[in-house]
Amino acid sequence: MLRLSEAGIIATALQGMLYGIATVMFILTMVILFRNSKHRRVNYTMVAASCALTALATAEIGVNISRLVQGLLDAGPMFPSGIEGWFADVSEPTFIAKSVLYNAQTLILDAVVIYRAYAVWQRAWIVVIPVLSWMALFATASTQATDIFAVSTGRWITLYYSLTLATNLTATSILAYRIWRTNRRTSQLMSSTDASSRLTFVLLIVVIESGAIYSMAIIAALVLFVVNSPGVYVILDLLSPIICIVFHMIIVRIGLATEYKRSDASSKSWGTRSLLNRPRARRSDQVEGKPIQVEVELDQFDDAETSISAERRSESNDEDRVNTQTKSLKDA
Repeated sequence: MLRLSEAGIIATALQGMLYGIATVMFILTMVILFRNSKHRRVNYTMVAASCALTALATAEIGVNISRLVQGLLDAGPMFPSGIEGWFADVSEPTFIAKSVLYNAQTLILDAVVIYRAYAVWQRAWIVVIPVLSWMALFATASTQATDIFAVSTGRWITLYYSLTLATNLTATSILAYRIWRTNRRTSQLMSSTDASSRLTFVLLIVVIESGAIYSMAIIAALVLFVVNSPGVYVILDLLSPIICIVFHMIIVRIGLATEYKRSDASSKSWGTRSLLNRPRARRSDQVEGKPIQVEVELDQFDDAETSISAERRSESNDEDRVNTQTKSLKDA
């Protein structure tokens, strides 16, 4: 059976690897959020959430390293019940500190998911259930326990995992449905290869992937806790960097997709200018110096980023609404 000291070593090692990935994604997120800040509004809500989650993850890995040093070298060998007894003592200050840090990260991530769902719907009633779940999660986060596997506290911890899972699943489902519906309407109005439609589809996939990753991690922790397995300590330590990765994943993936969309639009615009500036062709059967007229359908290049053809201009009002919804999804 896995010993708690072994679980601590394994968890900290794996947490350090994931923390490295989370740090790289944090840097990319900052670059994306502040890119072209002179020409567009910076989403400071996402900036604050990103910095807070990264700071909490940094603090937690620091606490875990400190726990290893204390448990294996300093306090653990002198503890009445030995090293394993020290790691099993959940009243130890470092264990309480890491629990507080994890609870804070969970609350921030779930709050951001709810905020994104509200941002794309712009209706308060649509997020009532996730908000109620989040409030219940906040209430149970302050529950203290001297033994996490004790029957008296097991129900509270099970409730906590269940609430964070329910909050994340409901908010993510609401957000994903809105994105799916917007992508469906966009596909009906625009070509299936249109950049805006592709960007919305990428957003849908990323939201589903991030929600699935976090949900599977929570389910694994819940199952291990129910069966009283020490492996729950490993999963709990991994949840901290996973939360950061899940949060930054959406911003990074959408930022890269948006950059690709802009570069693709620029290449199309460059190609259009090259076509318009190309020297007029001459027919061999005509008199030299008398070129034929070349008619260019400028209406086919309505916008360098959308490339909507002229025959669909009658649907411009619907397209404007779809583009507005797509922009709100990206900003969220």
